[in-house]
Amino acid sequence: MRAIAGGVVAAALVPAAPAAADDIVRYKGPVEHIFFHPLLPEPQYTLHRGTQPAEFNKWMTTAKEFRGIVRQLYAKDWLLVDLESLFRRRKDGSLRWAPLRLPKGKKPLVISVDDLNYPEYMIVNHLNSKLVLDGSGNVAAKRVRPDGTTVVSRSSEIVPILDRFVANHPDFSHDGAKGTIALTGFEGILGYRTSGAGRHARKEQRRVAPVVQRLKDTGWTFGSHSYSHPDFGASSYTRVVADTDRWERFVEPLIGGDARIFVYPYGSPATGASLSYLRKAGFEIFCTIGPTASTTIRDGYAVQARVHVDGLSLMSQKSMLRRFFDPDSVLDPRRPALR
Repeated sequence: MRAIAGGVVAAALVPAAPAAADDIVRYKGPVEHIFFHPLLPEPQYTLHRGTQPAEFNKWMTTAKEFRGIVRQLYAKDWLLVDLESLFRRRKDGSLRWAPLRLPKGKKPLVISVDDLNYPEYMIVNHLNSKLVLDGSGNVAAKRVRPDGTTVVSRSSEIVPILDRFVANHPDFSHDGAKGTIALTGFEGILGYRTSGAGRHARKEQRRVAPVVQRLKDTGWTFGSHSYSHPDFGASSYTRVVADTDRWERFVEPLIGGDARIFVYPYGSPATGASLSYLRKAGFEIFCTIGPTASTTIRDGYAVQARVHVDGLSLMSQKSMLRRFFDPDSVLDPRRPALR
């Protein structure tokens, strides 16, 4: 099934047969978590020109790289799991690990995506501009090239790439899990300018609703990445309260219910009264950033570190990625050196 060629894992990417009952075992190891920002569909437009090529080169992944990463994750027996399903609440209110039973040899992996809101700086630099439903009702990404051509594609953004891959390789997903989409709200969600109470915002809210529903129906979950992306570790309690209240007002109703996951902007955690306020708002799974799998369960909440996958880690922090995939083999040759 697998062969090592030149140090790179190669695999016949065909759906595996369902695991037999006696091949399902209780998993007791760490649960890894990797995260991405929106993809660069055509890096020649973003990494060599535009308003901020150095920043895109550092913090983002190309669509070509992501497709290669997914193939290698599958070949190395990683299995997508839902972040929320990993925890259960006891009667006394404390949180604990939920039993996790997986096919023997599989390793659980959470994937999350930050900033899938497509603010204006992404659009003017010819990244994707929004998630849409294509003619078959599947989630696709829409973008506009420099020549004005509009492209709707299922191979240029994380959501449709994973959707297509899992459709062809259902054994890459545990119970249909895909990933967590961590939303801000200051420029709306998923490319729709939904924030506010005016006529245009209400129209955009109606337009995004079927996309949100399709995402939920196909294994995606939502979390908060704050409303305006401040550093929560350095923000005052007053700012944390105001930002959280705006997220609950303008974003949470669009995803159809209370969110449990809070993904800290910049990976910088809140403490003290600010953390208490976030917990009162209903958040109980908090995500930071770190190089290794690390999950701490405390009184009533969990903190999980995520590993960033982007140009910075692909080119200068490769060691922390090698357990997931081979960074050198997936690196897009169109990337310039970091600066």
